[in-house]
Amino acid sequence: MSAADRKRVREALLQYTKAAAWEARCIRENLPPDFGYVRAHLRGYILGKYMMPEGECRSDRIAALTESSLARMMKVTPELAKQLDTARSCAGATSATVKKALLLQAMERELGVVLPAAEAVAAKDVTALAELVMRCLGQGSAPAQTTD
Repeated sequence: MSAADRKRVREALLQYTKAAAWEARCIRENLPPDFGYVRAHLRGYILGKYMMPEGECRSDRIAALTESSLARMMKVTPELAKQLDTARSCAGATSATVKKALLLQAMERELGVVLPAAEAVAAKDVTALAELVMRCLGQGSAPAQTTD
């Protein structure tokens, strides 16, 4: 990798890190937000953490976002990334599983919440995660969950 390529990678990493931090700050500081606000900023937060521009993955499914992020880092299609993600850690976790777990840990730390572990791991989409965040922030319940 050339020096120019390393510089571009560093700049992109910094840009996405700042974007995720801004989205987290919006969720934390603009209380009481409505559900749509939290959901929109949480999606932006996830995109920032996953280093993906808006539009890279239209789905709100956490698995699809995670696979798209892995594919982007590997420079392959999401389908191929999913097929290649057979290497497992010593704990038996795929790269996608580990990436989601790291995302959930970062959410807790940066949003200042403690997510119910079983519910957080079981969350299938941004809507479900936003509902958990709303509950943890003490903002009440969210509207009924919809699917993509």
